[in-house]
Amino acid sequence: MAYFRNRIPVLVLPHVPEDLSNDLMEWFSDSRSIFDMLKNIMKLSYLERMQTLLDMPKKARDIFWWPFTQHKIVSEDDITVIDSRYGENFAVFKDQDDKSLNQTFDACASWWTQGPNASLQTELARDMGYAAARFGHVMFPENVYEPALECAELLLGGVGEGWASRVYFSDNGSTAIEIALKMAFRKFCVDIGLVSETSIGDASEKQPELLVLALKGSYHGDTLGAMEAQSPSCYTGFIQQPWYTGRGLFLDPPTVFLHRSVWKLSLPAMIHNKSFAYDKMMFSSRDEIFCKSRDESDLSGIYSLYISQHLSGSMGSKYIGALIIEPVIQGAGGMLMVDPLFQRVLVNECRRRKIPVIFDEVFTGFWRLGTESAAELLGCVPDIACFAKLMTGGMIPLAVTLATNAVFTAFLGDSKLKALLHGHSYTAHATGCTAATKSIKWFKDSQMNPNVIPQGKMLKELWDFELVTQISSHPAVERVISLGTLFALELQTEGSDAGYASMYARALLQMLREDGVYMRPLGNVIYLMCGPCTPPEICYQLLVKLQRNLEEFYRVHARVETSAIVGAK
Repeated sequence: MAYFRNRIPVLVLPHVPEDLSNDLMEWFSDSRSIFDMLKNIMKLSYLERMQTLLDMPKKARDIFWWPFTQHKIVSEDDITVIDSRYGENFAVFKDQDDKSLNQTFDACASWWTQGPNASLQTELARDMGYAAARFGHVMFPENVYEPALECAELLLGGVGEGWASRVYFSDNGSTAIEIALKMAFRKFCVDIGLVSETSIGDASEKQPELLVLALKGSYHGDTLGAMEAQSPSCYTGFIQQPWYTGRGLFLDPPTVFLHRSVWKLSLPAMIHNKSFAYDKMMFSSRDEIFCKSRDESDLSGIYSLYISQHLSGSMGSKYIGALIIEPVIQGAGGMLMVDPLFQRVLVNECRRRKIPVIFDEVFTGFWRLGTESAAELLGCVPDIACFAKLMTGGMIPLAVTLATNAVFTAFLGDSKLKALLHGHSYTAHATGCTAATKSIKWFKDSQMNPNVIPQGKMLKELWDFELVTQISSHPAVERVISLGTLFALELQTEGSDAGYASMYARALLQMLREDGVYMRPLGNVIYLMCGPCTPPEICYQLLVKLQRNLEEFYRVHARVETSAIVGAK
């Protein structure tokens, strides 16, 4: 009861007469002052809440420093006031005449973290509350407690099944990548003899420089090591990261996309082969893109030659010590779908050279692309993989780096200095492990998640094929991808309207927000992201709204462009 003291007003009504057949007017008269008091309390509470919501945009603009936001162009009217969340929807406060709360679908999954429906959200809150009450936070090294153990076992039996034997906990995706890089580099150094069984890492000794092999357009997080493992971009330029050098060999990847109802392959200039027929750059369906029979195709040989030529180049005293890729989809790079065949060949070429393979599944893991792990789509497994975001249902930060036993044994020795000296204060916190266990089980249980195809280890198709095809043929659309819980499109633009800095999609996004769909762009790329449990009917409604607003957006821009041409004449 102490919790409720001074929190909830308590009003006492007069005793209700036992004989209700008698006239109750006297009781109502005696109770009137109490009901008036109750009405006033409710009215005052409502007005105070409304005033709080009304004041929030200005206060937020005055004191927040939002990430990935140019504050100079954000007005108070641009700020979305979120009163609460229920399942996949925000309750958004609108400062209009009715001072209403409007249901708005979180179509960016709050930076790709969200997956729970309303039922799972309630279950997670209950279980996490129990874990917090029972454990608070406890030390992890050389200790064991049930939430951490159950979570680790579930991970090894799920996304790590058949290849991983160890689970390394951390606090977010970027730090999981830092750990993965350290693991991969140690494994590589041990395998080629750069580190012996007796080495303890004397910092005074001159060591060879280790690089990563990665893809252009990749993004692995904002910590310093993770940024070094990605190609030069707007995220890594001097104005953003003055220490960036780009410690890697970055290959330009081939991509696939849907355009005018046809799945197509785009080859970078360095891969383009004149003898490769144009008709082989189109696919009859999305399934054909993932077909393992492509491993025997001419294109597989072209990819292998392209990769080998780069890996065989003179490196001097430098070594490629790790391959790191986002399997299938490059997220922050613009929702690009990399040809799975290319990534599969890349993994095989690295295996031949004893280069450890890292899969960055921070975004793609736990059903985001329709399977529990994107490795299932690729048809190959890594030596090390990183997971976060959807792992806890997006309720609380937690990350893991999974590794093979061979990677783990590279850190064994008689000296503590050979151990992996990396950790976080809240490593394997009980609340996060509990959330992960509940979410992982829920997403893959066909009784709880009707989108899971029983025994199929995949989600049913969530995005309506006909609508997706129609949108891909719209004159304002450059390309479309649709996979798992993700639908993305790139708007056709010219010049400076393309790329991450583009403001071209701003008007379209505002229209969609007013239509109950909350989205954030990646420049001129916009996307819809649902959860593993989202009913396909909801996805259909989202596509209908997108198509309707896209058409209006296109008409407005067409009129503006026509007026500009006439004015120029």
